[in-house]
Amino acid sequence: MSLQTSIGNIREKINGKVNISPSAYDTAWVAMVPSREYSGRKPCFSQCLDWILQNQNPDGSWGLQYPGHPYLVKDSLSCTLACLLALRKWNVGEQLVQKGLEFIRSNAWAISDKDQFTPIGFDVIFPMMINYANELDLTPPFNQDILDSMFHNRETYITRNKNLEYVAEGLGESLKWENVMTKQRSNGSLFNSPATTAAALIHYQDKKSFEYLDNVLKIFDTWVATTYPVDVYSRLCMVDVLERLGIHRYFQSKIDSILEDMYRSWQQKEEEIFADPRNPGRYTMAFRLLRMKGYEVSSDELAPYADREHFFDTVSLDMSGVTAVLELYRASQVRIHEEESTLEKVHTWTSTFLNQQLQNKSILDKKLQKQVEFELKNYHGILDRVGNRRALELYDMGHYQILKAAYRFPIIKNEDFLLFAKQDFNICQAQNKKELELLERWYYTDCKLDNLKYGRNAARIAHFLTSAILADPQLSDARTSIAKTIVLVTCLDDFFDHHGSREESLKIIELIKEWNDPSAITFDSEEVEILFTALYNTVNDLDAKSYVQQGRTIKPLLIHMWVETLTSFMREMDMFTDEIAPSMDEYLSFACISIGCRICILTAIHFLGIKLSEDIVISPECTSLCKHVSSVIRLLNDIQTFKKEQQERKLNAVSLQQVADKGAISDDEAISKIQKMVEYHRRKLLKLILQTKGSIVPRECKHVFWKFCKIGYYLYSFVDEFTSPQQMMEDVKSLIFEPFNLPRM
Repeated sequence: MSLQTSIGNIREKINGKVNISPSAYDTAWVAMVPSREYSGRKPCFSQCLDWILQNQNPDGSWGLQYPGHPYLVKDSLSCTLACLLALRKWNVGEQLVQKGLEFIRSNAWAISDKDQFTPIGFDVIFPMMINYANELDLTPPFNQDILDSMFHNRETYITRNKNLEYVAEGLGESLKWENVMTKQRSNGSLFNSPATTAAALIHYQDKKSFEYLDNVLKIFDTWVATTYPVDVYSRLCMVDVLERLGIHRYFQSKIDSILEDMYRSWQQKEEEIFADPRNPGRYTMAFRLLRMKGYEVSSDELAPYADREHFFDTVSLDMSGVTAVLELYRASQVRIHEEESTLEKVHTWTSTFLNQQLQNKSILDKKLQKQVEFELKNYHGILDRVGNRRALELYDMGHYQILKAAYRFPIIKNEDFLLFAKQDFNICQAQNKKELELLERWYYTDCKLDNLKYGRNAARIAHFLTSAILADPQLSDARTSIAKTIVLVTCLDDFFDHHGSREESLKIIELIKEWNDPSAITFDSEEVEILFTALYNTVNDLDAKSYVQQGRTIKPLLIHMWVETLTSFMREMDMFTDEIAPSMDEYLSFACISIGCRICILTAIHFLGIKLSEDIVISPECTSLCKHVSSVIRLLNDIQTFKKEQQERKLNAVSLQQVADKGAISDDEAISKIQKMVEYHRRKLLKLILQTKGSIVPRECKHVFWKFCKIGYYLYSFVDEFTSPQQMMEDVKSLIFEPFNLPRM
């Protein structure tokens, strides 16, 4: 299948109606609603009864079309018993009933199996359905021990759970339905649940409930879903999946339109997002996606979940599982205001909870377990395409979710998404391989940097980092500019730090200021000649390429930044011999420049296909962006290199913090203070990136600053990955050298 064909198929899905799988459980409850016209002797929605008659699985069960799925047996038991109740109530399908009873008998073991995924309210609803079956002379084949255990669990569930209205069909006539009806939504449903709404209609005649079910059946014809409407949630999930797979750039205008609609819904506090505080998944995802697109959304909406105990008291026990907590954890990561204590509290308890789940091996879904491990390890350090690769590896076309019945969104998890994302990944990877060849030719042949015989060869590391943050094949020049700048900064840093004399270092700065052709210069040092010539030719080449896009020269800017960067190297060298240690602010004034990310970013943004005036590049906004991202990376670097530099009797931010505290704090306490500084600058950076009012820096440019922030966390969260790559070696292999296998056409 061609790339354009795949894009067309996905656009049809994005623009088409939302698909959700049928729910045999909910359809059975709707089928049990009696008609008012025949004194209750006939079904009100006979088409649902017909669907049940026509959709029994070969093994005798009803439910999601995954007969034999190892973890969905409880779901199949619930769906099957509900369907048997509907058939027996209207005295039809006796042969199907017997086959269904045989399925239940053969799979009764699943009732007490703790490894089974449990539908919401199963412990309340299933025993009640057994009682109802007995009233219909339909005796489910369970032994007394299983029955006793089920009814004991039912009482425990009712005692522990304060929110039972959602599973009201499991309480039957014992419930005061007039009280439950106070929870009715404007669309006539109870909690957007056809099953609960049908149960209400059985026990409490209500016109709006009837109209809701009637409208749902006008959409699905002969069956109902386990929840409806689902448009908002499914489209949120679709946007999230497209971004995780790394293919969102092909559909950006549609994604922007979806989020614009979502923001209007957020502002108007529409029911489909906010109506059910017991199920936080919708508006925690909406909050995260909207905030990361620059919409002003308040974290106060998450306040009910700031406290762990309150969360588990407020949210249905079955809805407060790993997936819901993971989504809350993600939302807590987009804190931009100092006063957002809600997000800080959410982050604290969700990270603790998820780590406990991993340690206890409580996550049955192995792909979900791997996703949780991946995100907890270094959330802020997930480089875009490393995350895309992991999302592709964990993508499950058979993915399902569970409410009171298991269900799927084929529009979200489908072969078109997976195939296209793999095609796109392989195309980007092929481009990256070509760029690596060109970069190494530049390094070895054009610049002869290998002749330096010292220091780090950062070419492959630089290439990987740029490939991991800028996916679009059309951004080749931007990637190349970053990679070459990283390599040159590294070579010059090593020369200034360890291998060159002070005089040679000053000579390089002088040569850059004068900017004469190397062929007209007599060099006293081969190393100085190699370094200056490489820098001279690279800057001229980048200037020529950027002129095509910008229509103006950027050479003066590049020369200025290189002088500034190398001067900061000299200031670092002088700091080691100064008798008085600089203050933290003095140190960061040059250390944030010497880390090199400013020169990388301000060079790269000229190659994004967006015209930038010099005023934008030197604006206070751009300066602030540089300050905060550079501070994050410098401070993270200093935390990891502290021990090494301490042994070399060099100062960095950690040791300066101890000096500021007059030696009264330990290494760990000093590191903790630096980590708080990192968090401060990361929040400030994200706030600037998301700010739209008064901003003159284009959004595409601001995203590069955020991507570099991720690089900082990736490189320096655990070890110094730049100097001694460990995790990076695995990621280089999967990102650059291991394509996905695609089906033959």
